[in-house]
Amino acid sequence: MGGPSNRPRIIPCAIYAPGKRITQLVIEGRNVPGVLAKIASKIAEHKINILSGMITAEPGKDTAVLTLFLDLTDSRLKPEELVEELKALDVVLDAEIIVKKFGDIAIDGTTYTTLFLGKRIVMLDVDDVGAMFGWLDRTFGSGGHAILFDMGEAAGRESAKKLRESYGLKGCDLIEAFLALHIAAGWFGYEVVECDEEKLRFVIRLYGNFECTPFIGKRDRPMSHLIRGGLAGVFKEAYGRDFRVREVKCIAKGDKYCEFIIEPVK
Repeated sequence: MGGPSNRPRIIPCAIYAPGKRITQLVIEGRNVPGVLAKIASKIAEHKINILSGMITAEPGKDTAVLTLFLDLTDSRLKPEELVEELKALDVVLDAEIIVKKFGDIAIDGTTYTTLFLGKRIVMLDVDDVGAMFGWLDRTFGSGGHAILFDMGEAAGRESAKKLRESYGLKGCDLIEAFLALHIAAGWFGYEVVECDEEKLRFVIRLYGNFECTPFIGKRDRPMSHLIRGGLAGVFKEAYGRDFRVREVKCIAKGDKYCEFIIEPVK
């Protein structure tokens, strides 16, 4: 009997590859033998290198999902052309490009869910998150909110600093790369509603915000203090000045999404 493997399961949420043509596809195929071989053969036919990937299939299900990071540098094919060729395979039901590109960074466009004995487990358990944030709210009130904000601001500044200094991102690209990385981590979905770099006014909506999901419809006030701090830190690092971040809508108080207005501190 062997012990645990010393080879960790590595799931890249982003790839930094200057000078390379990187994309990411999600492919829905039939859950039958030989599907992976046909897809891989078509990709290899065009001198495209598979960098990493994950196949998800459950016993008894008709379909499987394959997610791939691909390097098209040595291929003449465009990602859109590859998608059409894959769709033409008799084992493929659908295919699409899901990568988010910011400069030389390709960010995973999916949110992963773990399957354990037939039960889907999100990366951040709602009950655990609710217990933690609920305890802080009850025990420390506004003091707990301030702690979460400060934690988020410090983490946001550090993340933005790395995106700026290591990868050359700035402005709205930096902000959106920060948000996209948190989609891959399962924190939320996002929409940039307004990004006015002249007036320095920004509006961002988060869908399924993990910080507020445990309190959906249970509060009469916004509950996203960690994320609000994170946004304040990111914008401060991106633009070199302090920003005020207001959560004007929140799923905790019955809204469809959490909406933040970000403006400079006057």
